Amino acid sequence: MTVFYVPSHKLDDLRFNENKQSARSSIHEYLMHRYQAYTQTPTPVKGFWVNHENIPVHDVMERFEVSFHVEAEFDLLIEFLVELCQRLDEDAIYVTRGDRSFLVTRTQRN
Repeated sequence: MTVFYVPSHKLDDLRFNENKQSARSSIHEYLMHRYQAYTQTPTPVKGFWVNHENIPVHDVMERFEVSFHVEAEFDLLIEFLVELCQRLDEDAIYVTRGDRSFLVTRTQRN
């Protein structure tokens, strides 16, 4: 199981639309197309971090959970999350996989 968190206020913000599609719709379309199932939970979870300008920020997050059968699918999800970081102007997206957690950044290297 892999979980990732996205700032909830950016999911439907028109500034982050691509081709008239919200980030929420793009995530839904991608996850359904690739994995045929996922869960999304609005959460009371607040993320706290320091941005690229060294300013502390926080946001309420939405949780997305997905599972897959082959390792290559995880790599494709990471590629999608890198693109999502860029689209949402986020420095990173927090990801957990099993008992490991890490940040997927805008400039992720394999």
